[in-house]
Amino acid sequence: GSHRACSSMGGAQSAVKDDNLDSSISLKRTALTFLVSWTENLEKIGKPSPTSLEELQQCLGFRPMGIEAMFALYPDTKDTFFSTTLPFIIESAAKIKDLLGETLEVKKLRQGKSDSLILKRNVVLCLMANMFLCTTAKEKRGDAMPFSSFDSLLQSHATSPQEVAKLRMFVHYFERCAQSPPQGELRIHRQVRQESAVKQQSEAWASSSQPLLEIDMVDMMVGFEDARGHGCLHADFANMFLGGGVLTGGCVQEEIRFAICPELCVALLVCPCMLDNEAITIVGGEQFSSYQGYAYKLEFAGNHTDESKRDDDGTALVAITAMDAFDFRGRESSMKTQMAPNMMLRELEKAAAAFAPVDKEALEQWPVIATGNWGCGVFGGSIQLKAVLQWLAASEGGRRLRYFPFDAPVGPELEDISKAFCKANVTVGQVFAALSTIEPADGTEFLKFLKAKVLARAK
Repeated sequence: GSHRACSSMGGAQSAVKDDNLDSSISLKRTALTFLVSWTENLEKIGKPSPTSLEELQQCLGFRPMGIEAMFALYPDTKDTFFSTTLPFIIESAAKIKDLLGETLEVKKLRQGKSDSLILKRNVVLCLMANMFLCTTAKEKRGDAMPFSSFDSLLQSHATSPQEVAKLRMFVHYFERCAQSPPQGELRIHRQVRQESAVKQQSEAWASSSQPLLEIDMVDMMVGFEDARGHGCLHADFANMFLGGGVLTGGCVQEEIRFAICPELCVALLVCPCMLDNEAITIVGGEQFSSYQGYAYKLEFAGNHTDESKRDDDGTALVAITAMDAFDFRGRESSMKTQMAPNMMLRELEKAAAAFAPVDKEALEQWPVIATGNWGCGVFGGSIQLKAVLQWLAASEGGRRLRYFPFDAPVGPELEDISKAFCKANVTVGQVFAALSTIEPADGTEFLKFLKAKVLARAK
């Protein structure tokens, strides 16, 4: 698997070109592994499902320390895991042939191709169950594919309670599915911007006559899950490998989202690493768990009932768009570097891929994007510059930004520049053209310089 690619530590990573051009993902080994590791082992044990950690170890082939740790940290799972939850997971995983047919294939959302995959949620459940039982670990997956099996989480240690918390969230998803089968679909869209040279891209952005749409600022320390985020398309501050370290070690924005909305993880099976001009939008990832804390302090905080609107078929009308920012770790990240044309265009094209509506209905359903300080934590991006680039990309796609500054006091400044530019009917192109003419020493001067330049030219 791509363990190395998922690590959120260390230096910057670069995208991996997928050299496997198959148009589908084969799950033949998954089905075979289920037969050998589970069906046949359970026949030997003489039970339909393991009833102890020892029997579970016999099927998995390793010691499930994560389950032991879960029993210790979340004792309520002790009574139900072996008696009801695990039998349900095994039963769900066993349906793979019935649900996928003899070919045992799922469409792959290949790099460089705008495409969609719609999965019924009973199929999603079956695939999630196989990932949980680690039967997917035996598939030959190239370096461009995210890691998509639970063996790392299942071997979590009580000394990493944040990893055990994620495991508990996945187990909770199966508990909920056992009570009532999810209705509707999971809809995964790979969105690709046409590749072109820096000069062509610059000309295209500079000539955009799309009006800037006013930014809606949210108070500090408010997260997307707040009422202000409801009904918005949520930006997922992603790793180029979708899901980041959700299954391997990591508990920040993206990983938490994929743990509380576990069905999102099925996309890891079919979505190779995102290239610079690509983003991935996923509709229908219902939230099942509540959480508290962040990073090393993450805890499972019980059930969550998702109040999102539903489509006629029961699909949760909730959407995220995964966009990986440029990673400045271990690199020169001065304002001058971040404002180099190729750097700004990398982020603009990425955000434009993420914010472009998948279709007309998507724009009507999600006219507003909930976002914040994208690529500004460990990745080292400038908050002010990134906010403006996201604003241009959203306005280009006909969508408004609802900006959650979290712990950065940038609200008043952004609100001020947004009001000033919208009042003066400034366009996306005018702001982009001005960006190449200012040289702020740092982020604190950036908005002031930009505002002066743009308004002087707009007169």
